[in-house]
Amino acid sequence: MSLDGIFINSITNELYKKLLGGRVDKVHQPDKNEIVISIRSKGESFKLLITAISSSPRLHLTNVTRKNPVEPPMFCMLLRKHLTGSYIKNIRQINFDRIVEISFECRDELGTAVHKSLITEIMGKHSNIIFLNEELSVIDSLKRITPNVSSVRQIYPGLKYITPPGSDKLNPMTVSKELFMKEIESVNSGIYIFDFLYKNFTGFSPFISREICYLTSLNESTYLGELSENKKEEIWNAFNKIINRIKQKDFSFNIYYDENKPYGFYCMEIEHLNKLSKKSFTSPGELLDEYYYEQDNKNKINQRVASLIKSINTKIIRNKKKAEKQRNELLNAESRDKYRIYGELILSNLHKTPKNNKLLVINYYDPEQKEIVIPLDPKLNLSQNSQKFFKRYNKLKKAEDELEKLVNSTLSEISYLENILFSIEECETIDDLNEIYNELIAEGFMKRSLKVNKSKESKPVTTFISSAGHEILVGKNNIQNDMITFKIGKNDDYWFHAKNMPGSHVIIRTNGDELTDEEFVEAARIAAFYSKGKTSGTVEVDYTQKSNVKKPPNAKPGFVIYDTNYSMLVKPNIEGIKRDSGDVS
Repeated sequence: MSLDGIFINSITNELYKKLLGGRVDKVHQPDKNEIVISIRSKGESFKLLITAISSSPRLHLTNVTRKNPVEPPMFCMLLRKHLTGSYIKNIRQINFDRIVEISFECRDELGTAVHKSLITEIMGKHSNIIFLNEELSVIDSLKRITPNVSSVRQIYPGLKYITPPGSDKLNPMTVSKELFMKEIESVNSGIYIFDFLYKNFTGFSPFISREICYLTSLNESTYLGELSENKKEEIWNAFNKIINRIKQKDFSFNIYYDENKPYGFYCMEIEHLNKLSKKSFTSPGELLDEYYYEQDNKNKINQRVASLIKSINTKIIRNKKKAEKQRNELLNAESRDKYRIYGELILSNLHKTPKNNKLLVINYYDPEQKEIVIPLDPKLNLSQNSQKFFKRYNKLKKAEDELEKLVNSTLSEISYLENILFSIEECETIDDLNEIYNELIAEGFMKRSLKVNKSKESKPVTTFISSAGHEILVGKNNIQNDMITFKIGKNDDYWFHAKNMPGSHVIIRTNGDELTDEEFVEAARIAAFYSKGKTSGTVEVDYTQKSNVKKPPNAKPGFVIYDTNYSMLVKPNIEGIKRDSGDVS
């Protein structure tokens, strides 16, 4: 993990310089595992992000604006009550570990000054934000840990705060050369030097252990017992060099990239990564904002998407079973003619006498005029049996019309839900997901049990620019599909969609110009890329003038019909097509 005790030290150093003495203006909780504290300090406004999300726990100053829920959670309300208007009196890292304490001077109900603390524990899935009173008792925490959750360490209101157990490592900031050498001698000689460094010193990560091995030209798998006295001296020198840089606050913030993909980040120049490209930042907050921005979006989306996808899949399976049952009923209804024939044959044979509740007659409707046996109801005479068959025939005739409508409706619903699944997979932001939630609520597929922001502001539409300079608009979901097709698109624009599969509506705006062949291909490639066939070698794409695209009455969002269309096979690839940074609203 790049966010080790050394990186936390660099963050604490920045927070101490910028926030000490600052006044808390506001407290927000944009996510159940995130707190944002607005602080006014030294004539500037800062936003302190503290997050206990298991995949990306951290605290730092942030410039990213996060949307807040309509109703603040209880923990947020508690912090507002105690911290609004308070002053930051101290910021410190505990035991050089991934634990930071921020102390506040607050006022109680009588106006007396009291001190309270916010502890941030950055411990992977065990990360937490804990609010303490002056006696270091827990007022509350973001995640309450009861005896049912952990028998080792509990965190809930009323308990005394204790630091996480099991850390008997040495604090590297206070280690002398003698103690360092003594630690090497006392540890099992069969352990790797790589493991020794990060398992015996607080705040050290595998990342920095690897750097020390590189600086001393040692293989990471070298055993302690294989080290010469000279090598031990080199290891100490490399270790001490890093510690001195920490003490001197000599930090530099870089994200390292391997083939344009983030490999890691750190608060120092890392020599064993000098072959990788890097991007430098002036502060840890700027670095972490950039590194985690996309990941945070994905994490928040994934947290909500899993249950939504499960719910949609359940509805699709249920509808497929319903459609199968309706088809069977439809087949039965289609066999209704035999009841009409029974009724007519009985009427033409009223002179005959039934035997054993059956009537044997010649079937005049059969070309071969074979005899058939008609089962009768013994409680009814022949004329009444005939009327009973006619009634059944008429009932099935009406049922067939209704069943055809039901089957079409069910198949349409399946198609709609499959398109929703595709839209969920293409979500890039929480706003995209909220649009889908609101659509499902409006269509009656979900109840408004979740607090979903129903913003009236139109969201930007993904926009590309063709090789000849025309805008190509892409709908991210059904609402946007309808918007670009029926509100933004003009009759002489061209409309594209992947054939017979869920996908985005794509409009290329002609502005009255003739489009080039290359532009048609570019728009088709985009439609193929934003479809379920995205991973295929080629995708067939339908395209037509927008004037040919219609929306049937009462159709669900995103559903259209069209004729007079053309088709082309293209690769689902958008490389080389310019993305417009100022997306259309």
